[in-house]
Amino acid sequence: MRMTSSLFPWKGGSGRTKWPRAWPPIHASAGPAEVEHAWDPLLATCQEMARARGIPQILSLSQPISGLDPLAVLTRQLGSLPPNRSSSYCYLSHQAQGERVRVLGWGSLRQLDLSGEGRFQAARAFVQALQPHVHTAPGNLESPSSRQERPLCFCRFGFAPRSGGGAALVLPRWQLLQVGGELTVARLNLEVGPESDPAALAGQIAAFFARMQRLSQAPLPGWELQPPLPVAVAETPLLARIQKALQAIQAGSLEKVVLAEAVDLALPSPPPIPSLLAYLEAHHPDCSVFAFALESQRDFPPQIFLGASPERLLSVWQGRVQIDALAGSVARGANGHQDRMLAEQLLRSPKDRREHQWVVRSIQEALGRLGMEPRISPQPRLRRLANIQHLQTVIEAELPTEVHLFDLLAQLHPTAAVGGYPQQAALQWLEQWEPFDRSSYAAPLGWVDLQGNGELVVGIRSALIAGKRARLYAGAGIVADSNPAQELAEIRLKLHSLAQALALQPLPD
Repeated sequence: MRMTSSLFPWKGGSGRTKWPRAWPPIHASAGPAEVEHAWDPLLATCQEMARARGIPQILSLSQPISGLDPLAVLTRQLGSLPPNRSSSYCYLSHQAQGERVRVLGWGSLRQLDLSGEGRFQAARAFVQALQPHVHTAPGNLESPSSRQERPLCFCRFGFAPRSGGGAALVLPRWQLLQVGGELTVARLNLEVGPESDPAALAGQIAAFFARMQRLSQAPLPGWELQPPLPVAVAETPLLARIQKALQAIQAGSLEKVVLAEAVDLALPSPPPIPSLLAYLEAHHPDCSVFAFALESQRDFPPQIFLGASPERLLSVWQGRVQIDALAGSVARGANGHQDRMLAEQLLRSPKDRREHQWVVRSIQEALGRLGMEPRISPQPRLRRLANIQHLQTVIEAELPTEVHLFDLLAQLHPTAAVGGYPQQAALQWLEQWEPFDRSSYAAPLGWVDLQGNGELVVGIRSALIAGKRARLYAGAGIVADSNPAQELAEIRLKLHSLAQALALQPLPD
């Protein structure tokens, strides 16, 4: 594991530091000098803690700003980078209690490489070691009442422990969080060292919030759709793999295995990432839209992993856990009558119900290994998306006090929805027969806070983009009575929606 952080190794704490009970409100109309002066006591207290502990502390400050669109800000940030330069950024947009939650993180203040067998344990250690050294006004992170009050870390895992680069856990330099499309909470994470210049830090704080205020009415650039990019699936080798999977299932070594396909595309130009994300939100409103990029070496285009996932892997909030079991698929109909017929066909399909049940069972077993008692609906329901519909079962449980989100993730991933069943037998089969590295396809990604709450989705319906090259991913679950031609058609259907999005062209300003 590689940790890029001046906070490691920890040297221990020196007891609690009392923060003032309240800070004067900072109004949008305040001038630069007034704003900088307001941060003085915060910075002084944080610097005292840095001196007492002998290591830098992180001060996390937030301010609500009306009309600030995270994707419009991302557009401006990417446009302001010098030629041949890149920056880390993370974006996740998902539905929560009927409202769309959109979170953007920019830059990397602390970062952990997430490769190797102990990656989930390392992620837990990283977050727990960071927690006592990150401070919000007016106090430490003990009982914030909402997500808006919390600095977040963004994570992107690889499907396998040694999957290709880009897997990381990042505390961004700043984040934007918007709930419901109205107010956006802008948050700055600032390192305060024993010898830091408080005046310079106060200037950075004032400059950040002033810039966010200036961007509060910035529009998102428009786009126009071009004809979908052609997606050529290599049918013969894919059908051969499906047949090999069926043979393994018939021999009794597997119950289910999920085959993935990767298709490489040459793009006419690097895609406009913020516009692409806005398009995915508009056309896949029930999906979680994501993008994750790490700063690349000079003269190399950044690798951006993005997509629109229908599958929430894991949601943890104050000890309550929700997990989606999503498996079994059919296309949407051309009209209402056909759509209902296809839905009924899916609900009654023995093959799809069996495929779905292996996913539910794999999740149930993972929770049981941690002593958790899941609550599972007796029958799956329909999950209707823009061009496909799935069987879905929502599983709920209570997280034991001693179990961290990353402990649960280590047991869950990969579920039978993206790997197979039994888990280890399916992974061994994929390692032998899958001819490419999945990278972060079908892997967990999302955000976690320093208390162990989080929202993680499965990185499916996704693509890995670098400049004018893109690799699209899609998969299908194979069980005993799978039809190879139907599985091939399902993979094509899943690839098509992202190929359409990649055909976007930005409109001139």
